Parts: sequence; structure tokens; C-alpha cells
Amino acid sequence: MGLHCGYLVATAEPAALLEELSRHAGEFATGAVVDRTADADAGEFGLLLGGGDGRAFLVDASMMLSDAADMIIEMSKALGTVVGAGAETVSGSYWLTVARDGDLVRHAFMSFAGLTLGMAIGEPLPCEEEFPLVDSSGDGVFAAMAEFGLDPSAWLSSGPATVVAFDATRLPAGGHVAEIRREHTERHGRPDGEWLHELVAVEAKQSRRAVSG
Repeated sequence: MGLHCGYLVATAEPAALLEELSRHAGEFATGAVVDRTADADAGEFGLLLGGGDGRAFLVDASMMLSDAADMIIEMSKALGTVVGAGAETVSGSYWLTVARDGDLVRHAFMSFAGLTLGMAIGEPLPCEEEFPLVDSSGDGVFAAMAEFGLDPSAWLSSGPATVVAFDATRLPAGGHVAEIRREHTERHGRPDGEWLHELVAVEAKQSRRAVSG
């Protein structure tokens, strides 16, 4: 059990989120519409898009878009509030970016496989005390999205969702946050092969919701 994907959510209609994404990354093509996200076969880099009433939800199977902090900041200039978050619990990787109207509110990243020390920019969200981001249940990821009224849980369980193909030929450009993360990785990067000997055990608790993966 664990989370093995990312989420990109925004205060916008789904079509507006996809249009803004296309300005920053590779080609996107909409495909089949499914009643429930659980019924979708999105493929390796497939995405699932849904929402409505001023909220857009994107399941990011690539785990690249939801972790592109500088792109998320740029997108928030057009969309208002944008949150990218996710986890890949096999390697112990967790990420969160919150941006509003072009300003970075919060960025956090941890990878037990790649770093000896996680990094963070901005003040912790109120929800992080009870639901820390680094949590194999995925509750920290969902609590962060819910903090901004963008929890996709109801949509994930009920749909509908549109399958979106992503070719990954043009990845989001880096910027200020990417440079900070590069410098942090140079300083606190874990030597190759070392992480298996220094895994931090995290007690798993029952999730508040069904989590993909």
C-alpha cells in the first residue's frame, strides 16, 4: 500500500488547466472518458483529468508535472491557486508545491533514496502538524490539497475522468526553485547505493481514504 503518483490541482476549469499545461510541457491529447478513475487505463505517462465548478484535478502518472515547481508558479499567474503534490513511496520520495497568483507559498521535497536531508521553502501549512507530507499512507499529500479546497478524493472515487496522453517530449523548464534544489542536492545528496543501508522506518497508519497505487 502507498502512493505512487502525483496530483496537480488548481482553481480553474479542467480545460483551462490542460491549456495552461500545454504552454509549458509536451503535447497533450484527450482520449476516452471513463465513469470512474479506477476504471481508467492511462498507461505509463497517461494522465487523468476531471473536476468542474472552478476546480481542476489531474492525476499525474508521470510524476514529473506535479513536481515541476517553477512551472506551477508560472501556471498560478493564470489559474490562481495551483498545488502539485505526490509521493513515490518505494524510493521514499515526497513533494509539494503551492503557488498562488504567481507567488510561491510552499515547496517541500524529500527523497530517502537521493537525499540525506529534505528541503523546504516557506512556512509549513497548518495541516502539516497533524498530517506531515512524509507519510506512506498519502494522507499528508491529500491534506495539503484539501487545505486550499482542492481535495480530489470525491472525484477520484466517483469520476468522470478524461484520459489524457502526455508524450513527455518537452519537459517543464527549470527556474529559481530548481536551482535551489540543485544546490541542495549537491550539498546533501546521498552517494549511489547508500540509501538501502540508511532507510528510515516510518510506521504506516490506516489512511483516511482510498489511495491510488
